[in-house]
Amino acid sequence: MGIDNDTIADLKQFISATVSQNTMDIRQDISGIKGDISGIKGDIQRLDKKIDDLTDSVASAMHSTDEAVDEQLQSHEKRITKLEQKPA
Repeated sequence: MGIDNDTIADLKQFISATVSQNTMDIRQDISGIKGDISGIKGDIQRLDKKIDDLTDSVASAMHSTDEAVDEQLQSHEKRITKLEQKPA
């Protein structure tokens, strides 16, 4: 009961088919991962854009608020100055 050439050829064919199938599965997995990475890059770029827009909006709002507060402080300063001058 020895191993003949036909058995060896069958084993070679089986091993080759198994390796080929597993290699194909790995290639498909890698392709899927590449697609996922591309999608993630796009998501990150959109997120960066939103963060930039938010940053600009916050900076603009703070600038407007600073101007309004400064204007109000100047108005109060004028009124206080007038009030201080009356008793004198």
